[in-house]
Amino acid sequence: MKQLGVGPGRYVAATAAGLFAVPYVAGLSLVVGLPGVDKSGDAVVSFLRDHASAIRLQGLLVAWGALALVVILAYVVILAYARDRLQGPFAHVFTIGSAVAVTEFSIVTWFWSGLALHADRLDPGTARALMDVSSMWGPILTVADVMVAAPIVLAARAGLFPRWLGILAAVFAIEQLIETVTIVGGPGQFISPGGPMNYDLGGTLFIVFFVALGLNVSFWRGRNADADQLR
Repeated sequence: MKQLGVGPGRYVAATAAGLFAVPYVAGLSLVVGLPGVDKSGDAVVSFLRDHASAIRLQGLLVAWGALALVVILAYVVILAYARDRLQGPFAHVFTIGSAVAVTEFSIVTWFWSGLALHADRLDPGTARALMDVSSMWGPILTVADVMVAAPIVLAARAGLFPRWLGILAAVFAIEQLIETVTIVGGPGQFISPGGPMNYDLGGTLFIVFFVALGLNVSFWRGRNADADQLR
C-alpha cells in the first residue's frame, strides 16, 4: 500500500481537519441552551418551535463536518496499515471506534432534525421522549471516543506518533471514560445526560483531538520521512 509522502496528498488530512472543525463549531454555536432532561415536554416543544430552522441548519453543518471527519479517520487507518503505526488488535479497535462514532453522529442528527421538521405539531410527551433518547447520544458516544483515542496513546508511547498527540489522546480518553458517568447522571446536574459535561467539556475535547489528529497525519513525518507518496 502506498504511504503518505511529501506530495499534495500529504495535506488532505490537514484540510479535512479544518473542514471538520469549522462546520462543527458553527453548528454548535447555532443552537445553544438545549432543554435538559429536567425540562418538561412543553418546554421542549417551545424550544423546537423557536429554533426549528437553526436546528435543521445545524444538521446540515454536522453532515458536512462528518464527511471531513471520515477523511481524517481514513487517513489514520491508511497509516495504521502502511506504516505499522497502529498494529494488531489496536488498529481494529480504532477502525471500529471510528465507524461507531460517525454512525452515532448520523443517528442523533436524524432525531434532532426530525424533531424540528414539524415542531409546530409535536405532542409534548412525544417530544420529551424523543429528546430523552437524543440526550443519551453524548454519554454513549464516550465509548467510541475511548476506542479511537486509546490506540493513539499506545502508538505514541511506542514512538509511532508524537508525544504531544499521545498526551492529548490520553487526556481525551480519560475524560471520556470519566464522562461515561453521564449515562446515570441525574436531571439538572453537570453530569446530566446531554448536559454540560457532554457538550461543553467533552464536545470541546472531541473537536480539538480530531483536528490535532488530522494535522498530525499531514505534518508529522516520524520515522518514515522517505515514505512514498499516496496517489
